Amino acid sequence: MSRAKTAKLRALPWETFVSPSGGPPIPRRAPPLARRFQQICASRVAEALAGEDLVQLEFGTLIALELEPGVDQRRLADAMGIDPSNASLIVDRLHSKGLIERQVNDSDRRARNLYLTQKGRAVWRRLRGKTKVATDRILAPLDSAERELFLDLMIRVIEGNREHARPGAGRRKRGSLQSASGNRPSLSAI
Repeated sequence: MSRAKTAKLRALPWETFVSPSGGPPIPRRAPPLARRFQQICASRVAEALAGEDLVQLEFGTLIALELEPGVDQRRLADAMGIDPSNASLIVDRLHSKGLIERQVNDSDRRARNLYLTQKGRAVWRRLRGKTKVATDRILAPLDSAERELFLDLMIRVIEGNREHARPGAGRRKRGSLQSASGNRPSLSAI
């Protein structure tokens, strides 16, 4: 990179990271870094799930149900940071594949408690190794102690901003997901 270009980057009103690999400069700010990190995570997990007939949110649902069996659909949506209508689409798909079961909630007959089926648990266990490898690849530039610190700091930032971790927060106006025909997007568009 030329001296003039480097000097110009330093003159920008925000700090930048200039990639040694020659990539474009990246603003050293949380939002653009978080977006790039999410792209890397999504790409690596998609590679791990290739050929499995599952999208990332479906696999995330299997993880959530392994962690909290019997969770209801609304709490599942909250835990995953997705809209309840999207959670409903995911639950319907996983149910139709025989990976989860729904049971009527005794205290609220309108609600359904969700559980992994034996088949769902087997799929989750089989894919757990592939997704762990994907995670290890994502964090490969860090040593073991740095990985733990990075994850701890991410958790602290997320927990400290929990009120902002909700579907659509600050990203779009209500109703903008609907197409011109008024139809909601399919799960494949999410």
